Amino acid sequence: MPEAAAARPSIRRRLLFFLTGSLLLIFLGAALVTYRVAVTAANDTYDRALLDPAVDLAENIKFDAEGPKLDLPHKALDALVYDQIDRVIFQVRFEDGRLLGGEESLPPPPRTPAPDEHVFFDGVHEGMPIRLVALRTPTGVTIQVGETLNKRTRLIKEIVVAEIVPTLLIAAVAIALVWVGVARGLRPLERVSRILLTRSAGDLSPIPETGAPLEIHPVMEALDRLLAELRRAKDFEQRFLANAAHQLRTPLAGLQMHLELLSRRSLPDELRADVDRMRIATSRAGRLASQLLALARAESAPDRGKALDVVDLMTVSDAAARDWAPKAIARQVDLGFALEPAPMLGDAYLIPELLDNLIDNALRHTPVGGSITVSTGQAAGRSYLTVEDTGPGIPAAERNRVFERFYRVPGTGGDGSGLGLSIVKEIAERFRGRVHIRSRDESGGTRVLVEFP
Repeated sequence: MPEAAAARPSIRRRLLFFLTGSLLLIFLGAALVTYRVAVTAANDTYDRALLDPAVDLAENIKFDAEGPKLDLPHKALDALVYDQIDRVIFQVRFEDGRLLGGEESLPPPPRTPAPDEHVFFDGVHEGMPIRLVALRTPTGVTIQVGETLNKRTRLIKEIVVAEIVPTLLIAAVAIALVWVGVARGLRPLERVSRILLTRSAGDLSPIPETGAPLEIHPVMEALDRLLAELRRAKDFEQRFLANAAHQLRTPLAGLQMHLELLSRRSLPDELRADVDRMRIATSRAGRLASQLLALARAESAPDRGKALDVVDLMTVSDAAARDWAPKAIARQVDLGFALEPAPMLGDAYLIPELLDNLIDNALRHTPVGGSITVSTGQAAGRSYLTVEDTGPGIPAAERNRVFERFYRVPGTGGDGSGLGLSIVKEIAERFRGRVHIRSRDESGGTRVLVEFP
């Protein structure tokens, strides 16, 4: 399930990926532009300084009978090319190729400069990258001066750091703001999600206004329309169920009364057996109609304007003892009660219906000579109601399915309809209760625990 959720499209991921990716691209672009600007600024700054010794050398070219020569003392020449950080190299050549001074191995310019023109270019000397300038005089002498790149590299680094560090900080702050902004922007969606997730399955009321943004209003309106259609369908189903059950109860009660009167007469054995079977079937149908009415009421939407009743489970169980004791005696089952105060907020009609279904279900599955115990009390801040029996018990694999309507554990006896525990679960969940089914003890039996806040 988590893998499937991770594979689904996410607005948050899309926004963060797009905005963060855009900011990173902008940062990389800014870094590239900054680097290019730094290189250009460093070259512009130091190229002018590199041209000065070339001009000085050009001014000290003299011509005599033997031709051009560099007329500079060694000390002056050393001072001209002196640099504390970089190594400076020069070369002076006449147009016929004669070397008039300097290094022989300096790389030539990419093109021969025109007279009184200079050309800056990059090259390599003795395995080191250098920056050079080539200057040609009107007399045909070409002067080249080159230097290593230490000063330029340091200046480029200083410019890049001075520009990139603030940009990086701005990018980090912007990404953090994007993250916070996306989270705040999606918070209304999370509120709507929480509202929907905390609803019970039977709550089909409209979604309240939660300050959701305009963009999701169409979704909420569509969901409200769907909920309204479901409310109408559910109301129709419950009215039909309640009306049908109500209409069945009167004729079934009349039929049962007539069968009771008929069974008291002197009848042949075969006819009496048929009447007894009809009486049992009619009683079962009447019980089913009552359960359908209880189920319809348990599933109906609660009246939000009506305050819940304070119901004491001990009082409800005490009243049930008087109603169910004769039936338990008739079935030869020991019905006992261990009651302590257990107040809860509920409905004075539905909570007794919940207990009646639990006791009825236990009676139908407890053999002759068995026992049923009803307990109430409080534990861990919750009121509880338990019904224990010494019947065959419910296998662990079936304990979730027995809450399904009309489902009965295969192989169990009794004449139940499979609605009792469904009604119990519906009523418990309506009042935020929980139902647990466990074994009574190691010898078997069933223990049904209902907890209420």
